[in-house]
Amino acid sequence: MPAIAQPKGKKAKTPKNGGSPPPQDKELKILAALIAAGAFLGLSAPGINQWYIAWFGLAPLLIAIALATGFRQAFLRGLFFGTSYCLMCAHWLLGLHPLDWLGFNWWQSYLLAGSAWIILCLHQGLITALFCGFVRLLPMTGSFAIKKEKKRLTFPALLVIPLGWVLFHNMIGNAHDALGIPWTMLEYSQYKQHYVIQMASAIGGIGIGCLLVMWNTALSALLLSLWKKKSNTILAVVGREHAFYQVLGTAAILTCFMMLGFYLESQNKVTMNMNASILQGNINIDMQRTKHRYSLPELLSHYRPLVQKAPPGICVWSENALPTYLRSENIVQLDLADVARHRQLDMIVGSMDRDSVGRPYNAAYGIAHDGKLQSIVYHKRYLVPFGEYTPWLIEYFPEWIKRLTNTPAGGGFAAGKEPVVLSFSNAGIAPLICFETLSPELVASSVRAGGQILVNVSDLAWFHRSIVGDQMIAFSVFRAVENRRCFIFAANTGPSAIIEPDGRIQVRSGLEQPDILIGRVGPNSSLTAFTRWFVF
Repeated sequence: MPAIAQPKGKKAKTPKNGGSPPPQDKELKILAALIAAGAFLGLSAPGINQWYIAWFGLAPLLIAIALATGFRQAFLRGLFFGTSYCLMCAHWLLGLHPLDWLGFNWWQSYLLAGSAWIILCLHQGLITALFCGFVRLLPMTGSFAIKKEKKRLTFPALLVIPLGWVLFHNMIGNAHDALGIPWTMLEYSQYKQHYVIQMASAIGGIGIGCLLVMWNTALSALLLSLWKKKSNTILAVVGREHAFYQVLGTAAILTCFMMLGFYLESQNKVTMNMNASILQGNINIDMQRTKHRYSLPELLSHYRPLVQKAPPGICVWSENALPTYLRSENIVQLDLADVARHRQLDMIVGSMDRDSVGRPYNAAYGIAHDGKLQSIVYHKRYLVPFGEYTPWLIEYFPEWIKRLTNTPAGGGFAAGKEPVVLSFSNAGIAPLICFETLSPELVASSVRAGGQILVNVSDLAWFHRSIVGDQMIAFSVFRAVENRRCFIFAANTGPSAIIEPDGRIQVRSGLEQPDILIGRVGPNSSLTAFTRWFVF
């Protein structure tokens, strides 16, 4: 074969060190790095508690989006990062194993727990992917200001990226109707950072999440300016000094909001003038569903030694502490009324209810210290897919999948529609049930309806010894600060907690042990700025 002639005056270039890697190999390495970066950010989650990572752990994703060639590449990068992040945060779903109480053997149990984990994380990863694609399509610049370049407007990344993040992650993607479970929000990583979370009474946890993303965006622009002298990315800035000033400006914004939070906290002090107790019965899922099915008299006998230690005041029984239709159980009502009178307790009891056409509800009842069962009953509004109801798509799946909806009611619960306030002599108590502490809008609506103290009754026995309880307490801390309300979180197998209006955890119980948790709470009637404006 004749040699191919080279153009005159030019020499053939020989790639150094074997040449650059193919684009496909380079992209695979980037995706692998983003998987590691997503898992690293996941270490900031409550229960793992490396909270400081949230202040810089999003930067690798934002830089990867800025350097992406288009929507498809940004979408895939977001999918890998977001899924990996959620896999780390939500590994508690593996605690669903064993599922022998549902009739599954060990391998089926592992398969189902693993499938639930992966499906939830892919759902959250898809939300991150859509956010990344959205950001990549918009004409943006790393500057603070809107500019006009080449006959088009460019928007400031420091505003668009944080707002886009909360729009996709906190609002649209995790809407209840979209089967969203907003579990892995960045802001929850800060639940123990007292100086950070005070501003939630003005801007909510959603606002803190927005500020976290803004800080990561400013940091990403700075890192990109140090790495690349010239850049035409969505984070491009005019000079490294400008990027540095943006970091300082973002820090100033954070400081102002923190100072505002502490000012509002000082203006909204609550007097802790009431006793509060939580009955942690520790009736775990194996005891109740496989080893022994407790009768109502046995359950009452089990709780009696705990309730005898409760001081006069508020006493909270966990979700489905009495798994029956309490309105129909006259003998049980008489027993509870006798306890309430003799111990002078205003009790909130997790049980079930039925409406006039027989629809079942996961419910919370109020029994006043005079023994009177309140006529109004709270019906849980935010139902857990599969655990409390079967999404309509599942009707087309095999029967063994449908069996996952296995509630005490038998075929799933109906959803409540309205907030309820249980009116006791010393305070109006707004009950919530289990995952509802995830929902700032439901909690705020309960406070606007007149709730002076917030109570959440939960049963976390499904997840055995996992970090799910730590994360539920983190959510409850934010709901307490957002609304400046004492928050009583009562979990059947623990951990339970009593949280003060400034987010401090006053007392907390351990895992999987019968216990009574005793603390102090007080009512508050004023509405925070967040409670007033967050009406979504």
